[in-house]
Amino acid sequence: MTDTNSISWDKFRENANIKNLSDKDIKVDLIKLKPNAQFPEHTHEETEWLYILEGKFSDQNGTYSKGHFVINEKGSKHATKSGPNGCLVLSIKLLK
Repeated sequence: MTDTNSISWDKFRENANIKNLSDKDIKVDLIKLKPNAQFPEHTHEETEWLYILEGKFSDQNGTYSKGHFVINEKGSKHATKSGPNGCLVLSIKLLK
């Protein structure tokens, strides 16, 4: 059991913070994007599963909001922008 309230937010990128919940075989993070934050195109080194907990973000494939589940395949590329209220996502990546 992990009390995520006891984990501090670290700077992830400009306009984004992260809480690392696990990095044993599976990397699990909470990522908080500030309102209207834009991130340039990047390539995913591992497959990433995202579950949107609050707010919304968009990329060239669509707009995702609370309750959406997004899979970014290994090698895929996208640029993202958070919504006007920011976004909180649960990110999961296989490390093996």
